[in-house]
Amino acid sequence: MRSARKYRLSRTQFTLAVVGFIVLSAGLWWGWFAWDNQYVVDPVTGSSSGPYELWQVIGCAASWIVLGWIGNKLLQPLLVIIIMPAAFTTAFAITAARMDDSGLWPVGAILMALGTLAGTAVLVAILNWRLGMTGKRTK
Repeated sequence: MRSARKYRLSRTQFTLAVVGFIVLSAGLWWGWFAWDNQYVVDPVTGSSSGPYELWQVIGCAASWIVLGWIGNKLLQPLLVIIIMPAAFTTAFAITAARMDDSGLWPVGAILMALGTLAGTAVLVAILNWRLGMTGKRTK
């Protein structure tokens, strides 16, 4: 996969970009999902849903795409593929471990890591394929 980095960063700028990218990637979990832990029970059917709503998932996905695009411009694609899922999954694991009584949060963390890793890899591949080095669409 070729690099889509458009900007040359100094070592300090690069380090700050990586740290900021880690914080923002983890922040996606905390901003969109960590605060919502209430299940909704339908009084008629008795079935429960939640705790997350469709708008949260869509908002997180849109934010993920934007953050991935920015990261792809500033960092190497492989760093984006590694950092986003690792930071997001770590934030999830911290939240889940504190709240889970069943002991199954590690299974959720593994599934979260695999899903976000696959999604991020596809996103970065599409960004690099469609946008290329110059940031312009290719034919």
